Amino acid sequence: MFEKWVSTILLLQFCCVGCGFCGKVLVWPCEMSHWLNLKTILEELLQRGHEVTILTSSQTFLVDYHKPSAFNFEVIFVSGNQEDAEKKLNEFLDIAVNIMPTLSLWESANVFQNFFLEATEQFEELCRKAVYNESLMEKLRETKYDVMVIDPMIPCGELVAELLGVPFVNTIRLSMGNTIERYCGHLPVLPSYVPVSMGGLTDRMTFMERVKNMMFTLFFDFVLQQYDFQFWDQLYSEALGKRLCFS
Repeated sequence: MFEKWVSTILLLQFCCVGCGFCGKVLVWPCEMSHWLNLKTILEELLQRGHEVTILTSSQTFLVDYHKPSAFNFEVIFVSGNQEDAEKKLNEFLDIAVNIMPTLSLWESANVFQNFFLEATEQFEELCRKAVYNESLMEKLRETKYDVMVIDPMIPCGELVAELLGVPFVNTIRLSMGNTIERYCGHLPVLPSYVPVSMGGLTDRMTFMERVKNMMFTLFFDFVLQQYDFQFWDQLYSEALGKRLCFS
């Protein structure tokens, strides 16, 4: 009699247990601290039995695809090398840490604007060599990924997901002025209470600092454009064969 009760209880428990399935995850990463943040998430996915494939540039110097790894890698070969990418990173850090504090807000905007316009050429090459590489795209389609994890700091991840017909999740450490978080992620960032990134303010602001934070928000929204939206709208529409807005 006792054994029957035990069997019944075990059967009921099995009926209440949900099924878990491991999936295939395709990743569109970014460099610098963005990658270090994303890598932690991806390692946890591996621990849970998911298959993770990283779609990365041959220029990368942090995403080391040469070493043996539990990650799978699909490498997009672009012009330039790792030294070029590292030089570009050091240039950005020099602007942000050493140059920007010595300039006025408007001068800083001009310096950053020029930097981002130069970076657009590199992002464009990476994007075109991904979406117009028929053998690569066909291989990705045949793998039948369940989801794509994208760091939107580098454009084109959403375009790859759209072409593959795969749902995607955006994950980002931070963007300048929290513009991506606010407009793409609909993060409720109230300028009166939440200091924008790279503004140099804390969550304990005086009245004048709140006014300054509001000005920073408008500055990042309308003066300092991280991306050439018209250019990316055209590239996305060209690749998909229909009108699509990058923003």
